[in-house]
Amino acid sequence: MLELIEVTKKYKNKTAVDKLSFSLKEGEVIGLLGSNGAGKSTTIAMIATLLKPDQGEILLDGESIIKNPKQMRERLGYVPQDIALYENLSGLDNLKFWGRSYGLRGDALKEAIETVSDIIRFTKEELRQKVCTYSGGMKRRINIGVALLHNPKIVVMDEPTVGLDIISRRAIIAAIKEINKRGVSIIYTGHYFEEIEEICSRIIILEQGKLLINDTKEALLHEQMNLEQYYLSIVKEE
Repeated sequence: MLELIEVTKKYKNKTAVDKLSFSLKEGEVIGLLGSNGAGKSTTIAMIATLLKPDQGEILLDGESIIKNPKQMRERLGYVPQDIALYENLSGLDNLKFWGRSYGLRGDALKEAIETVSDIIRFTKEELRQKVCTYSGGMKRRINIGVALLHNPKIVVMDEPTVGLDIISRRAIIAAIKEINKRGVSIIYTGHYFEEIEEICSRIIILEQGKLLINDTKEALLHEQMNLEQYYLSIVKEE
């Protein structure tokens, strides 16, 4: 479905991503791990067509998204760390605004909002409230909803639960599971190992821009070792 082939990105004299190769299969959930500066955000930005790699190729169903980024944008839902919402508008008006930006109108827009609201578990009453009155978790759920309006086949999530309380985090994890249940492939970055262990089927670990680990969760974990212990053990060895 999605394939990165020896992708490299440099900033002046620093190599942020160094000949990175991996693939994302249909319906798969990949957990992208790495310390600060490991290259996670740069990798996500290149997949989302926000940055162009200096070398290498990124293919979607065999076609280059570097040469034709439009095909990726039409099929990608991107959830950034920063909240991309209009605070003085209601949640519903935000969904309408972003839905129209995807080209949705009339019944198609209405149906998309209903579907998304069900996934992120928002009531009609909550949707009518202004975003500025929402909790941090509610804002992040609406942010996820925006990324889903055009029915993407791939969703990239950059630390969607960072800074949230446990209840808000669980609500977002439930939404991610529902998204994946509907056949959407997901690339997920985060710092909460228990979340990644719960929702991801495959783990990719980057260090200093290079691919360190790419394997299934089951293959990585031993009976008495959780993902956090495994990560710390292999990073320490490096």
